[in-house]
Parts: sequence; C-alpha cells; structure tokens
Amino acid sequence: MRRFLVAATVTLLAVLQVAMAGVDRQEAIDMMKKCQKETGSPEDVEELFDSQKIPESREGKCMMACVARAKGLMRGDEIDIKTGTEFFERTYADDPEQLEKGAAIIGKCSTVDVSGMDGCDKAAAYAKCGQENGFRI
Repeated sequence: MRRFLVAATVTLLAVLQVAMAGVDRQEAIDMMKKCQKETGSPEDVEELFDSQKIPESREGKCMMACVARAKGLMRGDEIDIKTGTEFFERTYADDPEQLEKGAAIIGKCSTVDVSGMDGCDKAAAYAKCGQENGFRI
C-alpha cells in the first residue's frame, strides 16, 4: 500500500507541477479550461494558475483530476503509476536538485491518507500536500 501511495504522490505532484515543468502557461490554461467545461467548475482557471490556489469547490477538485486524466496520469479515479513515474523522471531528468526535492516531498506526501476518497478529492489532497512542501501547482 505504501508503494502505491508513493507512486500516486509522484504522479499527482508531477501533473500539478505545470509551471515548474516548463509547460507553456497558455497550454496549461487551455487544458484547465477544457476540464472546467467538463466538470462545471466555477473557478477562474487563469486566477487559479497564477495564484497557485487549489480549488475548493467539488467541481474544481474534479477539474484537477480531469487534467491529470488528460495527461494520462489518472485512469478513472486511480493513478496510472507507470505513466506518472515516467513523467516525473522525464520532468526532472536534468535537474538533480529538483529531483531530490521532489523525492523528499514524495516521502512526506506519501503519508497523506486518501482512503475512502474519490479521484477528485485525491487530486486535491496531493496538490495541497505538495504545495505545503514547496511545489507549485
């Protein structure tokens, strides 16, 4: 179970590291807007991205999970461990400092209890933990 939590944390932190991973701002916002339409999220996605706030509404949390699914990092309400791990390793392959920082945060966030949560709440819980430990969403 701990291995699953670590892998799940890796995946969610990776997908929510849009700004740090060098993904184009507009590309990230466009994806969030697409997911906003699918989920009915009332949040302003540009404000969320720029302010690094984690959505509080049910629909906003589901929007985050939608983005993770669109990136291939979640299937349904579950993490795609293999794809997520590969994404994380590619993202920080040339940045050992960030890779080390990520490993430390994964250790902390792997203890987040997500039992009984659906994919929307899982996405938000991991994002919150990552953010509290220095990662940008």
